Amino acid sequence: MQKIERGLAVAVDYGHLRESRPVDGTLTGYRGGRQVPPVPDGSGDVTAHVAMDSVASAGAAVARCAYSLVSQREALRALGADGGRPPLSLAGTDPAGYVRALAAASAVAELTDPAGLGGHWWLRQPVGIPLGPAVAR
Repeated sequence: MQKIERGLAVAVDYGHLRESRPVDGTLTGYRGGRQVPPVPDGSGDVTAHVAMDSVASAGAAVARCAYSLVSQREALRALGADGGRPPLSLAGTDPAGYVRALAAASAVAELTDPAGLGGHWWLRQPVGIPLGPAVAR
């Protein structure tokens, strides 16, 4: 196991926050890329969603400084990814460039969809560095 002496630790997961924890728990199974009942017999993977704020609290206690917990959508938007459609005028002047820009916008839209991948949580925990604008909410 590695220990971070100084820097920024980032954890990304599809978990939940404590107040929205599912009543019946989150234990589930996967086999062949499909969700199945969780059976620990080796025929599939068994996993559980993580309460990301619990992980964040534990990390903050160890690092002795504040953390930032944001949705993937928020994190990618803060980094400048907006998923906006490129200007249609580009299709007339640079058709190949327009198709590339449209493909990139589609990828960002998928990564920031709050009902899909954009619902992942990003936990950013500084260690021995200030909680700066790149980390702060």
